[in-house]
Amino acid sequence: MPLNPAYRRILRKWSPAVIAAGVAWLLLMFVGETPLARASGLALAILGVTASMRPMGFVASIAGGLTLALCPVFWSQAGGGFSQEATIAMAAGLAWAVMLLASILLKRNDLAIGVGSAVFVGVFWSQIGVAQSLRLTGLVTAWLLYLLTDMILLTNPRPGIKPAQEPKQWHTLGLLFVFVIGTINDPLVTLLAPAILLALFLSYARLPAWYWLSLFVVSGIGVYLLGVMYLPAQPQLDLWRWRQALNWIELGQLVIAQFSVFGIILGVVGLARLSRWYPPLGIVTMIAYAVYVLFGLVYVGKNREILLLPLIIIQVMWMTYAVNTFGQWVNKSLANEAGLWIHIVSAFYFLVPAALFLNIIQA
Repeated sequence: MPLNPAYRRILRKWSPAVIAAGVAWLLLMFVGETPLARASGLALAILGVTASMRPMGFVASIAGGLTLALCPVFWSQAGGGFSQEATIAMAAGLAWAVMLLASILLKRNDLAIGVGSAVFVGVFWSQIGVAQSLRLTGLVTAWLLYLLTDMILLTNPRPGIKPAQEPKQWHTLGLLFVFVIGTINDPLVTLLAPAILLALFLSYARLPAWYWLSLFVVSGIGVYLLGVMYLPAQPQLDLWRWRQALNWIELGQLVIAQFSVFGIILGVVGLARLSRWYPPLGIVTMIAYAVYVLFGLVYVGKNREILLLPLIIIQVMWMTYAVNTFGQWVNKSLANEAGLWIHIVSAFYFLVPAALFLNIIQA
């Protein structure tokens, strides 16, 4: 019995993300010996990132998701025992469920977001206090980038492919809610505020006053908490460190350590082509990347590599688009209407996660 067209579209859209997340979960559980709650949270982050790359090709998005999962920075979060991160993830899940239920019962999205946020704040401060979950920050970042990417591609499609549409309500509400959760957990998520604001502007989103007020208030609170958390008596930020050439080289070496020089080249090509065919998405990802580059240049505290995970995620997105672009060029050159060469070329991208996996088992 053939599938309903609507279900077929959902399957085509989400199956690469499910495949990549499933493989990542198995690797984290049985190779990385990661606790169940942590492995599931990390796999959910891979699900979000792979879903954001789905428009860049079925095969390429799977390879890109596994590339992120197996890169040294992401994989360093595997292993270890039970900790507060699981409690934070449960609090976020409870808040999300409460928000959805409140939205259905109250039929007021502003109240639903407020109720869901209040639940998270209550659980957070009563059970966790001021502890930061680096893994929840990574999860929040992954899904913020998914919402941004999906919204921008819907409202600013490639010319001549399909008509532009207005952003869906779940895009805008999801952005605000996930941003609130992320900022409460770790104000570093506030660094994504410029990209979020720019994406909403480029998507011509018609939003009520309370939405903009909430977004600016949360951003202001995040900036204040950033100052309190990262500029104490022994500051973790050296605001003039960006002027030293050695620090630029060191930051470049961090990216090279994940994907080699080949990854840098792919990223540059991907950004160039993305800016050509999808300018709004190219600009938004470039702004987000630049903000985290600046943070990486001035930050001198601990967990620097993991805090720069958003930068690594965007790098993988650019790499994946470069692979897809090359596949399209080959397919066009060989005049294959079925797009077979796009998948064949994209399959070579699996060499990157394969090499990363070999490094892991040999370590």
